[in-house]
Amino acid sequence: MMIVLAILLGGFFGFALYKVGAANMDNLISMLSFQNLTLMKIIVFAIGLASVLLSIFYGFGWFDVSHLSVKPLHLGVVIGGLIFGLGFGSVGTCPGTCVAGAMTGGFKKAISAILGGLVGAFLFSISYGWLANQGFFEIMNLGKLTLFHVSEQYPSVFNIGYIGLAMVGVVFILVATFIPVYPFNKKS
Repeated sequence: MMIVLAILLGGFFGFALYKVGAANMDNLISMLSFQNLTLMKIIVFAIGLASVLLSIFYGFGWFDVSHLSVKPLHLGVVIGGLIFGLGFGSVGTCPGTCVAGAMTGGFKKAISAILGGLVGAFLFSISYGWLANQGFFEIMNLGKLTLFHVSEQYPSVFNIGYIGLAMVGVVFILVATFIPVYPFNKKS
């Protein structure tokens, strides 16, 4: 049953990516080059809405915090994020959007992005032992850290809990509302 649910949710996610234009690599490049910020507005709004809803669900006891998976923050995560960002910016797609993009006309770019991700994962896998032995993952190791105090299990940067998460969510929603679609011309 879980696999059926995963397939249905994945299909819904892919359809949503397609409907908002995130499966179109040209739209992603336009966003990343600040030419058309429609997708950025959608993404920032969605993050804000999810933050507010998560806070509300937690407040009413409808959400179990044990479902959250917090990963440790260390130099490897920062470098991995930078590599991911460079790949995203240069190809104009990320893992979710490239699979959806493969079905909407961007097949060659999507396949190259998927292959690039697999090669990167393979290279990381075969070098992980050496990197760990060199202490690479202990550099700047802040452990499992959250921005807001959402669980007794993890330390946080700010001790204001889900109220802080909700406030940041509202700020994100407001920012998304007021970001101009075309920041460098008068189309908006």
